[in-house]
Amino acid sequence: MSPTADYILVRAIERNELDKLLVGEPPYFFDAKSDNEEPQNVTQAFDVLVVPYWKRTKNADFPRKFVAALFNLLNSYPDKNRAIYVAHDWIWYYTYCLNKKRVQPLGKYGDLFEVDLSGVASLLKSLLESDKHALINDDRWAGASWNSNNGMWGPLLKTSENVRDKLGGPDFVPNNR
Repeated sequence: MSPTADYILVRAIERNELDKLLVGEPPYFFDAKSDNEEPQNVTQAFDVLVVPYWKRTKNADFPRKFVAALFNLLNSYPDKNRAIYVAHDWIWYYTYCLNKKRVQPLGKYGDLFEVDLSGVASLLKSLLESDKHALINDDRWAGASWNSNNGMWGPLLKTSENVRDKLGGPDFVPNNR
């Protein structure tokens, strides 16, 4: 990890702005090569910022702050669809990494923190259900026409099912599929 990368995460934690890092607001947008435009490069941010920080510090308060940032993002970010999309991505990738931890306990994610995301998943499920039409009409990021014929809704639904059914993660599959 570069000193700059470490500084980005530490700064966000110290300023109580972890939610801004999660959503990719400047100066916390993690710029990394990606084939598609995203509000935050979650996989790279997690692997380059979060995992090395956790391995280095084992900050017992970090998992709670991570969950609190997801709640804050979902409850108060002005662009609700962006908040849903990004929180969704963070939960998916965190669950993916936990699955890797179970399969390869001595691998990269072998000592990754574990935190209960059921509360965040419940809120996310509720927001997905209530904002379904807005998500269908939102063609940003994975909702672009090259990837979906129903905006963000289709990709979010598919990922929700994948987290629950294939990764054994929390259930945030909307009931109004």
